Amino acid sequence: MRKFIYIISLMMLSSALASCSNETKALDAENTQLKAASAELSNIEKRDTIWLKDQALYQFEAVEGSDEYTVFIYADDEQATLNEDKNASSKNQAFTGDYSLYLAEKGSDVAYKQAEVGRDDTSAFTFNPSLNQAYSINLDNNTIIVVLQPNENGSSKVYLYTIKDGELKKISTEDKMKTIFGTEIKVINQNYLQTAHLQENKVWKFITWEYNEAQSTINKLDESQLNEKEISEGEDWYQKWSEQKEFYYPFHNIELSSDIVEKAKHGIPLGSPYPIGTNIANIKKSEPNFMEEGFIKETPYLMYPEITYYYEKSTGTVTAVSIPGERVKTTIENVKQLLGKPDREEKTSEGETQSVYNADKYIVEILSGESGKVSTIYLAKK
Repeated sequence: MRKFIYIISLMMLSSALASCSNETKALDAENTQLKAASAELSNIEKRDTIWLKDQALYQFEAVEGSDEYTVFIYADDEQATLNEDKNASSKNQAFTGDYSLYLAEKGSDVAYKQAEVGRDDTSAFTFNPSLNQAYSINLDNNTIIVVLQPNENGSSKVYLYTIKDGELKKISTEDKMKTIFGTEIKVINQNYLQTAHLQENKVWKFITWEYNEAQSTINKLDESQLNEKEISEGEDWYQKWSEQKEFYYPFHNIELSSDIVEKAKHGIPLGSPYPIGTNIANIKKSEPNFMEEGFIKETPYLMYPEITYYYEKSTGTVTAVSIPGERVKTTIENVKQLLGKPDREEKTSEGETQSVYNADKYIVEILSGESGKVSTIYLAKK
């Protein structure tokens, strides 16, 4: 890989310097670096890539910027066993061993051993191919290799790796990222990651993460928790979250500003690029990965994780838009400080407070619960 290129470059430079007697000191220095680099590279275990393609348990394509690589997961002492599936009348094959990650440049004949899987544990690592224990995800121009060790309670221990300067490195994560529920780490818009967590009290959490490419770290961006009263709702959310690729839990990505009403006067909703009056067919064409569509009180709607569009059945014209409160994470008191006293305020049949601000031919409607937390923000035509 890059160290080979470095060594070859040093050898060429050494040859050129050798022809110049007045460059003796520079030659000695370069030779010292050459010996050190050669010694370091010779100590790295390497494998033939053609052989690994047949022997490795997993193989992934990966990138670092414009550079392309292949990653292999392989163990010399791999042993195959049959584990009975307690939930079915079948058996699953499992593989156990001291697994390592090998990295090869795209098209190279040689792969270099880079890291040992799960070496913070003393026991060997076990993979069950019927589970989603190893996979790759892409964030912009970087690949992250995900390796998971499932536990009996349905959670999984997480190991993450990425390529940095041509070498495979373990990613540093916060404690809450080290164990997740299930095996899914979801990618959102090629920029963020999201994980699900089930607490001991059966409360669900969805945590959104941001990857720092320069430091090879993953840091928490947002955390949402469904309280005890919402346990069944949390289970429903996780079911959809784990089954649908395009489904993710909405997270805090909007800062509420004082111009929300002024923009509403022009039919411009908060958190959406499509104004009131847009045809729903155009939205579907531009954003095909919606979560669901249906009817609410005979009004058709199109739902995405972060926004829902309501439209006329006959024309397809969008007449209202709503966003979940998780995107602003604020209270109605903060809203009132920002926008002033609502033009109208009343209780809904569900016990929420409905605060309405007039915006010429539109209204901004904000729903909040007993705690004052904003649950939904609507923009609709009067």
